[in-house]
Amino acid sequence: MRAPAMLALALVPLALAGCGGSGGGGNVTQVRAANPMSDQLKGMSELYRNLGLRRAIMDSGQKCKRSEGGAYQQDYKNMAMWTTHCVDSGDWAIFIAPGGEVQARPCADAAQLGLPACRRPAVAAAKADKAAKGPKP
Repeated sequence: MRAPAMLALALVPLALAGCGGSGGGGNVTQVRAANPMSDQLKGMSELYRNLGLRRAIMDSGQKCKRSEGGAYQQDYKNMAMWTTHCVDSGDWAIFIAPGGEVQARPCADAAQLGLPACRRPAVAAAKADKAAKGPKP
């Protein structure tokens, strides 16, 4: 009776070694949580999208006179990352969680905070640069 029990105990580590581990990739399914707030921004016109991003920055206690070139950038840690340019306070990253919680961070702080670097769309960057230079004399 002792021999079968001892054999069973000896086989437990072998059985567990087959579970998980750092072996091959296997089939990994990633689940993306629905993000209705981000989806709503994606469906808005440019004007309303920029107003929504401006509001997120201001609700975070920061200043933003006018938001320009707001665009979805990527998913980051189950949050939607958006970027925009405020004419008075520079480039911003806005993170929207699936539950609607929002965080706004200056793009200049991204590396220090371990966040993805902001990538502004070329059209938005050109438009912001043109606006910063002002009208031609």
